[in-house]
Amino acid sequence: MSRGVVGEAGSSGRAALSYCIQQVRQSDYENYLWSVQLPKAVRAAVFALRAFNVEVAMISENVSQSALQQIRFQWWREAVNSVLTDRPVKHPVIEALSQISLGLPDRYHLQRIVSAREKDALSPVPPGSCRELEDYAEGTMSQLLFLQCKAAALMGPEIDHAASHLGKAVGLAALLRGTAHHALRRRCYLPMDLCAAEGVSQEDIYRGQASSGLSHVVFQVASVAKAHLEQAQDLRSKLPAEAVAMMMPAVTADLYLRALEKHQFNIFTPALANGGFSPLWYQLRLKYCMLRKTY
Repeated sequence: MSRGVVGEAGSSGRAALSYCIQQVRQSDYENYLWSVQLPKAVRAAVFALRAFNVEVAMISENVSQSALQQIRFQWWREAVNSVLTDRPVKHPVIEALSQISLGLPDRYHLQRIVSAREKDALSPVPPGSCRELEDYAEGTMSQLLFLQCKAAALMGPEIDHAASHLGKAVGLAALLRGTAHHALRRRCYLPMDLCAAEGVSQEDIYRGQASSGLSHVVFQVASVAKAHLEQAQDLRSKLPAEAVAMMMPAVTADLYLRALEKHQFNIFTPALANGGFSPLWYQLRLKYCMLRKTY
């Protein structure tokens, strides 16, 4: 993937980029806040990629019937393939992606995101183990981070290693953070083996019933997320500053995991309703990390 700027193709390209920015701002605001501060050479590509992730992730939220979900996922799968042709599918996100020099390896990462989201949407059964949860995070958040780094022409084993670990940390933290929201839709992402060992039923989770057993399940998942986050942070000194800028999703994950620990892993406490941290504190922490080139 090159460092090309989405929008150089004229008014339609600018309109496509504007659409992507609005999608990320509306549905992924915390990541919007750091993406908008990136250098112009990579900002547009990152917004195109993040908008793609938003569009695919929202299918399960906006479409209730499995058959219709499959149709939507298949549409996006074909749309990704069209990016590499002379006639990409007419959609602002696809148009924005077509302004980036995508190759077959990049298409693979995009398709993995679609496949992981589709598998999750069509398989409402909770993950059997934490490893399954990690695989889902790897198939979504890690792939997105790989693509972001390639958008800035950043490649190398240390970068890939950091992105892999950070993607898992970010994905696990996001799933924990969304537990109450998922419960309202009778979805659960807490591993069944851990829940069974602690005597926690799915109905307990759907009812938002806090217990010491549930807190211990959450603690175990959070510990895995924290371990991945720390492994990604350990690689920080080996990354160029441009790659560190792509790792800013670590800020949200770190703040949430700290808040979760502060509240004894009671995932249903009202104090964690908005992540356990204020928007102002998030922005201050984000600014600090971006200025100090850390995460």
